[in-house]
Parts: sequence; C-alpha cells; structure tokens
Amino acid sequence: MTGEDLIKAITDNATLMGLTNCPSVSVQMSCAVYGKVQDDVGSDVITNNTSMKYQIDQALLFRGEHSQTAVWHFLITGTAVHHFVVIPWFKQSVGTVYTVFMAYEHTKGAMYGYSVDKYVKHTSPAPGEIKGYKAVWTDNVLSAMLSDLLTQKNAWEEYFGNVGPAQADKIYYFKYKTTALDSAVSNVNQYSKICQKTT
Repeated sequence: MTGEDLIKAITDNATLMGLTNCPSVSVQMSCAVYGKVQDDVGSDVITNNTSMKYQIDQALLFRGEHSQTAVWHFLITGTAVHHFVVIPWFKQSVGTVYTVFMAYEHTKGAMYGYSVDKYVKHTSPAPGEIKGYKAVWTDNVLSAMLSDLLTQKNAWEEYFGNVGPAQADKIYYFKYKTTALDSAVSNVNQYSKICQKTT
C-alpha cells in the first residue's frame, strides 16, 4: 500500500467526508486510521518567537519509514479555535509529504461552515486551490502555512476559507503513533464497522 492509497481510501469514505465540525476530524480520522480513537497527550507548541522556524521543523519531522504513516492533530488557539489533521506519508522522488484534512463548524462565531468533503472539493466557503486542500503538501508549503497563521493577519481566511477573520497565537500539535500503511488503509476501509461516530 502507498500513501496515495490511504488518501484515496479516506476521500472515498462518505462518513469521513461528511464530518462538519473541526474537533470531530481528529477524533474520527484517528479512529479510521488506527482502528480506535487516539488520546491527545504530550502536546508540543509552536509560537511566534525567535525559534519558530525550528519549532515548525520539529512539528513536521516524520520519523516513519516509506511503508508507514500517522495522524497528527493540530489545534490552533487565538481569537478563534480551530482543529485540523495532517497525515504524513512518503512519495517517490519527493520524500515525506503531507495531506491536510479539516472541516469548519458553523457556530455563532463563524460566519460559515463546511464539511471535509467541501474542503477537499474547494467548495465555498472552504478555501480554494491555492491555499486550500491539496492531496500533496510539501514540507515548504506546509511550513509556510503554519508560519503564516502565526504572523499574517489575513492567513486565517486564506487557509481556512470565508469563515470570518481571526488571529492565531499558538499552534499545539499531538503526534499520534506511527503505523503501517497496510493496516491504515485496511482500517479506513472498515471504518463503518470498527468506529462508531462519536461527534
């Protein structure tokens, strides 16, 4: 199995694509990939200071092998709160790449919301192709996203869509364990049997 197989299994799953609030994405994606929900323990944090680049490099460091993957839960705090997941995997001739999945809850504070499916398809109010969903994010592109969110006032809406302005001040992340791509794809394909939708 390859990373492409995993991403296709996820995007082919109607329940995962139908998630409509951001906290449920990390819960359900982790359950889908690992066969059970993972716990948010041992977070690290990225802040806008002199060591921000180093912090981002550490956040994106994947120590897995070519046949492995993981789910990473990112939690952004500031004038608003948002969650998304990053799935690292290996692509021939490129090295480690990443796929980002998110939904945005339509709450009182958010102007609009969208499902994971709308994020993947760039359906408004989700962000467009330039700053929105890509099956493959390189290290440089994802690093720029995290940096922009902490330093640029317009980054929230560029990366998250027409959801109202906000400013990030900290990015927490939880790196769930490395796992084999074979089992991850198998678990996603059995998602409806092994995971009960909890949110």
